[in-house]
Amino acid sequence: MVTFKATVKKEKMRKDKTWKVLIRVTHGKRSGYIPTSMYVSRKEMTASFRIKDREVLERCEALIREYRRRADSLSLELNDIPIGGIVERLKEKSRGGNASFTEYAEGWMAGAKIKGVKNYRSALNALKRFLGKGDILFSDVTVAAMRAFEASLAGKPRAQSLYTNGIARMFNDARDLFNDEECGVVQIRHSLRRYKPPRQNVAEKRALGLGGIVAIMRLPDTGARTRDGNVCLHDLARDCFLLSFFLMGMNTADLYAASDFDGEYISYQRVKTKDRRADHALIRVRVHPCLSGLLEKYRGKCRVFNFSERYATASGFNRAVNAGLKEVGAAVGIPGLQFYAARHSMATAAVNEVGISKYVVNEMLNHLDPSMRVTELYVKKDFAAINDANALLAGYVLGKAGVGTVAC
Repeated sequence: MVTFKATVKKEKMRKDKTWKVLIRVTHGKRSGYIPTSMYVSRKEMTASFRIKDREVLERCEALIREYRRRADSLSLELNDIPIGGIVERLKEKSRGGNASFTEYAEGWMAGAKIKGVKNYRSALNALKRFLGKGDILFSDVTVAAMRAFEASLAGKPRAQSLYTNGIARMFNDARDLFNDEECGVVQIRHSLRRYKPPRQNVAEKRALGLGGIVAIMRLPDTGARTRDGNVCLHDLARDCFLLSFFLMGMNTADLYAASDFDGEYISYQRVKTKDRRADHALIRVRVHPCLSGLLEKYRGKCRVFNFSERYATASGFNRAVNAGLKEVGAAVGIPGLQFYAARHSMATAAVNEVGISKYVVNEMLNHLDPSMRVTELYVKKDFAAINDANALLAGYVLGKAGVGTVAC
């Protein structure tokens, strides 16, 4: 069995005090190394020289997936190939500008162990439509082509950001796999270094003013039921929006999966980022008394809420909530209302209305500040500050709404 690991050779420090990232290939009791085009500094490694930089590790995973696929074709259980031969066979497949980017991207997505793969597939399909061809070559993916592709998505800021970033990431991963400039191996000669995918200013689009939040809070419960006796989509969507707002921007996936509630705190690992963080994105949210009615209304048998009893998947639950929010938005005069607006609105109100610091709001959102990565390793996590801030925000909003609880 062949195994792969991203590593460095401790004794091979370069003059600029960086180390070249290598993929160690082990078969039996012997190992060989495949160089990459990546380098890491001392701060991007642990004390024992293990790579810890998340971006580098993700890019190495993409390389390893391709090498593992190639290794499978060697049938090493039947063929006795020395480690040097294995390494050369893994490296030998020729690529270039005339090779198929579509083929590479399809393989990349098939082996990707990241959330949001469907966004990469949508990006590839959009690029196919734009270029008018099903088989895109690496030579087609140029800086000029990416800028034109970006321009074709005008009016769709989310797609402009997601799709161009997705294509650029897959292209750059391919260059890392097939090129080794230090050794003179350059199979994909051009790069996208001069192309910078746009970043979407989602807050401008999604965050509601305080008036919008209050309007949703004051929206009465219709009391309507579905055929199977469940709360109608309108009421479900409004309630989930308010749950998210008062639970520090909790996502539908986390509302759906949450199973740990001790009567005061809901503790959960954020689904979106738990696999990418050393702390597994753990957060403890103190439930404000204003939500007591909603907790009882949606109490689950095995989880905090009963959403998993009504919907087979978290994505199905999310679609239902956003469908209901169209009705809610129409009722309060907010066209195109989406669930994520609750999270953005919470953060915006906390900073702009209540004066909570952006650092604390960053923690309330369960984001990890890259500049604080090392500090996080030394400081024991304490959720008191963010819960005190959330109580301050809740009190302020409830006061503006003139209510003491969330209507249910």
